[in-house]
Amino acid sequence: MKDRLLYIIIFTVMMLPLTACAQKLNNDDGMHRYNTHEMTVGKADFVDTIQIEFVGDQIYIPVYIDGKRHLFNLDTGSSQGVAYIGANTGYSSPLGNINSRDANGLTDTIPIVEYPELKLGSPDGLSIRGYKASLLQRHNKHNIYDGIIGFDLFNKGLQAKIDAKRKRLILTDRKNYFDKEPGFEIKYKLKRWTPYLSINTWLDYNEPVLFDMGSTDLFVVNKTHFDAERKKDPRVPKLVEETTYGQNTVGSYGAEKRDLIFFLRFPTLPWGNFTFRNVHSYTTQGDSKFGGAILNYGTFVINPKRKRMKFWSYTGGNSVEVNNHIDDVSYMEDDGQTVVASIRHTSEYYKDGFREGDVVVSVDGRMVSGIDDFNNIKFTKGKTYKFILKDSRGFNKEIEVNYK
Repeated sequence: MKDRLLYIIIFTVMMLPLTACAQKLNNDDGMHRYNTHEMTVGKADFVDTIQIEFVGDQIYIPVYIDGKRHLFNLDTGSSQGVAYIGANTGYSSPLGNINSRDANGLTDTIPIVEYPELKLGSPDGLSIRGYKASLLQRHNKHNIYDGIIGFDLFNKGLQAKIDAKRKRLILTDRKNYFDKEPGFEIKYKLKRWTPYLSINTWLDYNEPVLFDMGSTDLFVVNKTHFDAERKKDPRVPKLVEETTYGQNTVGSYGAEKRDLIFFLRFPTLPWGNFTFRNVHSYTTQGDSKFGGAILNYGTFVINPKRKRMKFWSYTGGNSVEVNNHIDDVSYMEDDGQTVVASIRHTSEYYKDGFREGDVVVSVDGRMVSGIDDFNNIKFTKGKTYKFILKDSRGFNKEIEVNYK
C-alpha cells in the first residue's frame, strides 16, 4: 500500500503559470515583469560540474550565501526562484509584486525579493547575482531546502546536463558543448517562461506537457484535455485502469475542485523517437507534466539556445520499461485536519475501510492535527499501523493497515 501527501507537490506546480519579474515598470504600478537581464553570471566560457542531491525524486543544489551552505530545489516548472520567509537566506526587502496563478487556476498577488550573490555547488562555485524570487511561506515538509532555483537559470542561456544517477549537474555557457551527447532530442516551447513539450500522449493526439522537475510525479495528464479526447476517440478509454472521485492537487491558494479522477496506463509513451513503456498516470486539473521521477530512467540535456531537450536512458537503446506505481491514497489539509482526499477503490486501504473524506484522528495512538503533523510520522515499510479515522457521520473507526 502506498499513499501520497498532496501538499508535497503544492509548490512545484503553483509557480508554473507565474508572471515573473526582474524589472520594475516605469508606470510605477508596483508590479514586476519577467526579465533575466538583471541576473548576471560570474564568469564566461566555463563548464562547471556541480554535485547535487537526488532525494524523493527531487533535485537539490548546494547553494552558498555569504559562505553558508543551503539546499535549493531545482524546479523547471517555476519560471523564477522562490525565497521562503524565515529561511535566513539574506533576501532583500520586497521590490514589488507579481500576479501569480497556482496549479488550480486560482490567482493572488505576492511579493518579489532579490537574493544576495549565490554560489552554486561550493563556496567558490559559479556566481549568480541579481537573482529574483517570489517570497512565500513554506510548509514543514519543505524544510529540507531553503529556496528554489527556477527555469530562468536556463532562460539566461546556460545549457545543462542533469544526471541524477551520478548526482551531478553540468552547467556551461559554451554554445555547442552538449551537441555530441547521445540521446533523443525534442523541441520545447516557452509558455509563461517554462518549457512545454509536444507529446503524443494517446493515439493521434499531441498534448502540451510541462517539463516540471519540481513535481514528484513521473507523468500526469490534464483532465480537460483527456475528457475531450476520450469523447472523440473510442480507443482512448482503453487506457483507463480505474476511476474514483476526489482531489489530487493542492495549489498555493487552495485545492482543486472535487472531480472524477482517471487512473491511466500508457503501454507506450513517446519522447520523440524514444519510448517509455508501461507508464501509469492519473488525471489532474492542472497542466499535463513530466515530473522529477523521470530522472530515475536517464539523463537530460537542456539547450535553451535551440529550445531543445535530449533524453538518454541509463540502459541505452530506444526504450525503457517504467512500470511505475501510482499511490493508493492521498491526503490533504482541511480546516486544520488531515483528510483522505482520494482513494483507489481497488486498494487495500479501501478494502480495510478507508474512505474519501475520512479525517485522520490518530496513528498508533499519536494524535494528528494538520498535514504537517501527519507528515512528521515516519512510516516504515512492512510495519502495521493502527489508524483512528472519523467518517462523514462523525463516528470513529479503527483500521489496521500494513504499510508497503
